[in-house]
Amino acid sequence: MSIRSVKLLLAIHIGISIGGMIIHMNLHPATESLYFFWASPVNVFSVIVIPVLLARPSTVGWGFMLNAGTILIGTVGMSYFTLLTLESPVTAQWLFTESPLKGIVVLWAKLPIAWMVLVRVRPQISRPVRGCPE
Repeated sequence: MSIRSVKLLLAIHIGISIGGMIIHMNLHPATESLYFFWASPVNVFSVIVIPVLLARPSTVGWGFMLNAGTILIGTVGMSYFTLLTLESPVTAQWLFTESPLKGIVVLWAKLPIAWMVLVRVRPQISRPVRGCPE
């Protein structure tokens, strides 16, 4: 386990989470409507709690699962609210400029990073010996 690589991966995870929070706040300020408030606690959880869980060998599995959960919540939430407020026809231009695809890609970028942390931090389990003892 390389401590430097784990710290760098955690810093990248935190940076992506903060970037996603900033993108969300710019697109949907909480002062505009409380309808957009639901993502703020999830963002704070993703920035503060999940990196702490990912950093410890005893809780890295929980951190990975909660990270995947926040990604799924964000993906479903963004897709659902977009479909509720859809006014224009779905075109390729709309998909790349106005849809929540950018935010969903940012969210899903955190999953492979959390997987790399999981692989590097989790305790190594001794494999059982298979076959007949000699």
